[in-house]
Amino acid sequence: MDVISGAGASTNSISAIEISKVSITLKDAAGKAVPGAVVTFAETGSGLLSFAPASKTALTDASGVASVEIRAASSSSVGATTVSASATVSGGAIAAQKSIAVTSAPTGGVTAPDPQALANALNFLDVNPADKSIVLAGAGGNGRSESATLRFRVVDKNNTPVKGATVTFAVVPANDVTLNIPGSTSDADGVVVTTVSSKSVATAVVIKATVTRSDTSSITSQSDQLLVTTGVVTQAGFDLSATKYNLNFGITGDSSEITVAIVDTNGNPVADGVPVVFTANFGAVGTSSRGGCTTLNGSCNVMYTVQDPRPADGERARVVASTQIGNGVAVSGFLDFTVSNLDLVNLYSAASGGSIINIFSAPGNVCKFTVSAFVGTPTGFPAPSGTIIEIKGMTTDFTGSVKTGSPVLDLVTQRTPVSLEFDASNTTLSPACNPTGSGTATAQVEVKFRAGSRVTTLPLINVTYPK
Repeated sequence: MDVISGAGASTNSISAIEISKVSITLKDAAGKAVPGAVVTFAETGSGLLSFAPASKTALTDASGVASVEIRAASSSSVGATTVSASATVSGGAIAAQKSIAVTSAPTGGVTAPDPQALANALNFLDVNPADKSIVLAGAGGNGRSESATLRFRVVDKNNTPVKGATVTFAVVPANDVTLNIPGSTSDADGVVVTTVSSKSVATAVVIKATVTRSDTSSITSQSDQLLVTTGVVTQAGFDLSATKYNLNFGITGDSSEITVAIVDTNGNPVADGVPVVFTANFGAVGTSSRGGCTTLNGSCNVMYTVQDPRPADGERARVVASTQIGNGVAVSGFLDFTVSNLDLVNLYSAASGGSIINIFSAPGNVCKFTVSAFVGTPTGFPAPSGTIIEIKGMTTDFTGSVKTGSPVLDLVTQRTPVSLEFDASNTTLSPACNPTGSGTATAQVEVKFRAGSRVTTLPLINVTYPK
């Protein structure tokens, strides 16, 4: 275990204003480095030190090394203390410790008459928001920020903070964001601060900080990349979809999950926390605690559920979703659902209009043939999504089956086409089918529609064939 001074040398003593680090190398019983282990650091003395990160933990690297930053808790924190480190390797706990002295701050350095001459390095510290992202101008609110605060630290050759150094800032690329503080003077901790504000263009920038030394040489550093993205909600970027559009009138609780996805004018998902409100003219939408949802990564979900009030046949249930942009203008969209009553479903001669089919006839002198029909309600609505169509001949010698159209597809705005096949070719059928005969015979079939726990059985349908 070792303590490294601000100048980068092993030490047993640090000054009250020095930024140092404590480091430990973790090895197993065979002497091999242990990577990826959590090391916990602590001070076992009298609270003279502060740690960064505040959690006092670090992960060992590929060489088994873990480090944290230490410094005196205040400029008056002087004395002796002990730093310890502990970790678990192969199920066993190991620990190490080192005693150090915290001495008074040197008289030179931070209060020197020419801090520009003392400056030796300029270090980027952090940016707030921590995710290094701000939103376009006018898109703030709901936890979204249109500005960012950036901090740098000026230090001397011993890594001691330099007070009173003048630092200038610049944006790269220039003019993509507004630089609110073009220059600043370092405080007692050597820290300088600037802020930037977004404009109306999505971009990525870095902030450069420069110290001009007394000898006219320059020390320059730059921030991490700062993203400017995610504008306000737009009508064109307000998208609604659902998992199912044809619901079952007779099943309370039959449901569809509705998703709203929102992007701004740049195609970026809007920031988290945009509230979307839903209303419905029939059934229920949302939950008892919330009739809407808030976005996460640009989208959110609610459930639409069948219950009273229910629409009549021919009426569509409409769910409307809406939110507001910063100037109070509403952005909205809607989805229409059919809530079909299985008790009204029948076979029709047309997708809309037409008549109920109660007889099918062979198209010519054939014993096995296919006919077409449409499945839906009297007003032309489709059957509920997933409805199974079943056909059974009333005698075992005459069969019927569904070739296409079962189960009923979703997102159909009218009755669903179906093709049915009948077979009268069984030689035991009485009267037998005769392709060359001049007369006709009639068999009967039973048709059922099954959707979830609901079943509708039609009156027997006649089917004629040649005899």
